[in-house]
Amino acid sequence: MNKNGCRTLLFWAVCFTLPIAMLAVQSVWAGTYPFGAQSFLADDLRYQYIDFFTWYRSLLCGQGSIFYSFAQGMGSNTWGLYSYYLASPFNLVTLLFDQNHLTLAIYVIVALKLGCMQLAMTWYLKKRFSLSPAWALTLGLCYTWSTWTVTNLRNPLWLDALIILPLAAWCCHRLIIGGSFAPLAAIVAIDVITCWYMAYITLLFLCLFVLFELADHITSGARVSARWVAGRAGRFTFAIVLGLLLSSWTFVPTVLAMLGGSGSSQISPLATTPHAILLGFLPSQWAPDAVPQFFAGIIPLVLSACFFLTPKVDCKFRLLSFACLAFMAASSIFGALQFVWCGMRVPNGFYSRTAFLFTFLLIWTAAHYLYARATAEKSEEETARRLVSPIAKNAALTALLLFACVDLGLNAHSAWEKIYYNYTQEQHNAYVEEADVQLAQIKQADTDPFYRFDKTYNRIGASFNEGISHGFNQLSSYSSANSPAAIRFLNSMGYSSVGEFSTVYASPVLAMDSLLGVRYVGARGTPAGYRATGIETPSNGASISYNPYALSLGISVDANYSLAIPNGGNPFERQNALFSAITGSTVELYQKIDATQHDADGRLSWTVDVPANSIGYAYVVRGENAGSYSPVSFSVDGGPLIKEGWRFSNNVREVNSQIVESATTHTVNIDPFYEGGAVPAGTGCLFYALNMDEFTRIHDSLSQAQFVPNVFEDGHVCGIYTAARDTTLLLSIPYDKGWQARVDGSEVPISPAFDKGMSSIPVSTGSHTIELTYRSPGFTAGLLLTLVGCGTMAFIGIWTVRRRRRNDASPTASAPSLRS
Repeated sequence: MNKNGCRTLLFWAVCFTLPIAMLAVQSVWAGTYPFGAQSFLADDLRYQYIDFFTWYRSLLCGQGSIFYSFAQGMGSNTWGLYSYYLASPFNLVTLLFDQNHLTLAIYVIVALKLGCMQLAMTWYLKKRFSLSPAWALTLGLCYTWSTWTVTNLRNPLWLDALIILPLAAWCCHRLIIGGSFAPLAAIVAIDVITCWYMAYITLLFLCLFVLFELADHITSGARVSARWVAGRAGRFTFAIVLGLLLSSWTFVPTVLAMLGGSGSSQISPLATTPHAILLGFLPSQWAPDAVPQFFAGIIPLVLSACFFLTPKVDCKFRLLSFACLAFMAASSIFGALQFVWCGMRVPNGFYSRTAFLFTFLLIWTAAHYLYARATAEKSEEETARRLVSPIAKNAALTALLLFACVDLGLNAHSAWEKIYYNYTQEQHNAYVEEADVQLAQIKQADTDPFYRFDKTYNRIGASFNEGISHGFNQLSSYSSANSPAAIRFLNSMGYSSVGEFSTVYASPVLAMDSLLGVRYVGARGTPAGYRATGIETPSNGASISYNPYALSLGISVDANYSLAIPNGGNPFERQNALFSAITGSTVELYQKIDATQHDADGRLSWTVDVPANSIGYAYVVRGENAGSYSPVSFSVDGGPLIKEGWRFSNNVREVNSQIVESATTHTVNIDPFYEGGAVPAGTGCLFYALNMDEFTRIHDSLSQAQFVPNVFEDGHVCGIYTAARDTTLLLSIPYDKGWQARVDGSEVPISPAFDKGMSSIPVSTGSHTIELTYRSPGFTAGLLLTLVGCGTMAFIGIWTVRRRRRNDASPTASAPSLRS
């Protein structure tokens, strides 16, 4: 390799390793794993993604099904989980690490993504604007270590978009300049395959950015016709469609898996305050869920300002550029724009999700200024002066790079102090190890293929997806890619807040637990109706309890009775309606009980009389104007304060933990959650009692005709069922079109029940083999569309090569054109 080749190789090696080195320095400085005690698992990386990574690694090792899992919210199509969170090829790195070192695997994945992000942006800046290596490296680093990036390392699934964005931008530029659409189609396909959610945001941006590039092309002096513009528009549209076709094998099943979900319904006019907007442009001023991540270093801010002031760039284009930057900034500020950018949903947390697009445009204008300045006409005297001291010039550029490292590093450290704290890697590892021991003891004591197990506690902070990582079936599910029907059903029955996109098992609800097969519960104390077990007690003081009333996967119901529940009402009334539909007669499992209210000093308080042989339950009623982030403190008989009425926490709660043969009296209090605050206006509480005599009667009747599977695996259920009469078998599996049911080898229809929260199949009298199998809807159709896309791409490639050969072979190919 010659000297120039060695220099080029060294440059790209430095380009790749520099942001990784900065990551290591930040970790040491902040005391973050693997160079410190604080875990790298912050926020959703702790709440969700570590469990998803654990599940994905097990899939790569040949365990489980990529199409379906029973470990979340009764069961869900997991293709959306894969494509939304885990499809990045970088995640294959998890195969190099064992289960105990997945945090380190995630850290390595993030480091690799940062390096590739830097490579992509630096390459783009050199190609698009002919920047010197030093300038391209510096501005690329500002992109890679912008505030948006350093605050979203806890969302590693989003980082691939920042690798792809510069490449897609280059493809848009080449499409405008030369008409080439195949590279853009390929990058669109890669984008969709890598992360479906971020691909939506990126593709929406490209539709605007290609117009931005077109404007730059025209204002730079290019003479174009309306036909030429229409042709470029057609090529761009064809490239996007072709890219979607190429990625249809994952795009189609993902869209079908995500249908029916919803984010928060309330669109706020402003996502933040005017003061916070200004802070977003300043270093070290970021604050979670308050200040947008607009800062990408002082250098691009200064250069971008120069771009808008220089006469070397067309005035109209500068005005357009300012409008585009303003629009992208507004997209992180105004609720309606956020709603559009985030897939017609209001984001739950991480509100400034599109600020990286603002960063990209900001650096684009900075690079454009350098390009315009370098290509402007200069006098010979100015040129000579600039060539006098190349050493001084290189020293200045090196100093700028060092300044950028310090500037970005200080800003990153300030942000990390607000993210990585109060959760150590040692705590995480200890909890995971303890949870595995408890689960092993449960599985050793209970070898039945089907039962559910859930906890009212979790890792410090939150974790609602332990089942999918530890290998047990739970009701809790915190994901943007779960079964919307199951979540609606569970939340309507009092497990979590109605209208939320996820559910949290915060408190046992005996009747519903039994119907859904929740046989084991981890809770502080033994819940009413449950029995203590000898399973090892967790270090947090909770215990594992056994539910003697838990039913199996399926029960026989009256085939002539409507499997529907009325809208409205409260969780207790909806449960009464549910059990009435199941039994075919009107039942009142729950009866409203009187409570005497006596409030004082901002506290709401009730004295509640729970009847004999009953379980008393309370349900906090939110005020009409109380939002998802207006919690209260709930307590029973002066016990621990419980955070209620906040996001997922609006749950049915036990009043008495023991069932006795005489009435008992209890005190329920609702206090302001925040010191010095007040209970939201309109807050109240409902009190109902579960009649154990009625519940036991219904349970005994339902348990006589249960379907107990002998195979219960993700996406596959099989067992023998004997029906005393023609009946409908109700399954506690959320309805999904991907399920196929067979009775004695013959396919039978599987129908939705209770607003698709459960499923049902017809079964005739006698003994039958029942088998259920699952395949994500749209997967086969998506594969066929991908083949069409591949065929289209191949045809275009062959046609292009043949046309070029014909042109080269033409005797007039080298003759001068008669048209200029």
